[in-house]
Amino acid sequence: MVRRLTTITIVLILVAAVAVVAGRIEHFSKEIEAEGAKKVDVVIDLAAGEFYITTKDMAQVATVEVEYDSRRIECVVEYNVHGSTGELLLESALRRKRNIDTEENRWEVVLSDRYPMTLEMEVGACDAEIDLGGIPLTELMLEVGAASGEIDFSEPNPERLGEIDIEAGAASVAIMNIGNANFEQFSFEGGAGSFELDFRGDYKDEAEISIEIGLGSAEIILPRDIPVRVETGDPGWFSTVDFHNDDLDEVDDGVYESDDFEDADVRIYLDLEVGLGSIDIYFKR
Repeated sequence: MVRRLTTITIVLILVAAVAVVAGRIEHFSKEIEAEGAKKVDVVIDLAAGEFYITTKDMAQVATVEVEYDSRRIECVVEYNVHGSTGELLLESALRRKRNIDTEENRWEVVLSDRYPMTLEMEVGACDAEIDLGGIPLTELMLEVGAASGEIDFSEPNPERLGEIDIEAGAASVAIMNIGNANFEQFSFEGGAGSFELDFRGDYKDEAEISIEIGLGSAEIILPRDIPVRVETGDPGWFSTVDFHNDDLDEVDDGVYESDDFEDADVRIYLDLEVGLGSIDIYFKR
């Protein structure tokens, strides 16, 4: 259902005029026009399901395709324009607190790489494949529940991204090519899960990384060609931080540096905090 004022609002519930019913599963697809927006703030809040997010060079802000069981799930897509800023909300919520099969809530979202964008995303117990490559992101906040999947920055970000803030619970998540995000600060907090954080990519400037692991384990890949300083803090009796194939010098207790770190303009600061978990650090080209 589309209602045009100075903004566009699209609300997905059980509406036969926009749904193709196949048993209990309904299908909805929509192109979100920019309506004069020059930049976009995106909020994505998705319950359990399957989620696929990719990017494309297109005039529309986004395209959305959803297959969902409307008896169990309520889906919302809203888009409004205020001045030169578009505000896009994608949301799904369970009508009752119960388990669902992932195919009962399946989203395919394509985001345009033409508009500077902030992205705030929360996903629950889901399978997710997310590629944010090429989007001119300026801010990214992500909260992941009991999810499994991959987040990729397959192409460099043409904008300087101020902050990436990620919290992950009992998840199994891989984040790839993080250097392409062109970030100033990257903060990651992981719970009782397993995580792969690959920081290779196209660096333009200095980058700060803070990683906290509780009961989980993390594999961190750092680019071999970028000078780095690593602070491991004081690992406890039941936590470990192990370096592999590195050529760092220990310059202080728990502090390690590349030989050329002090004179480098493009470099990485990595601060680690480990509870009862473990971190393995690898250096690769």
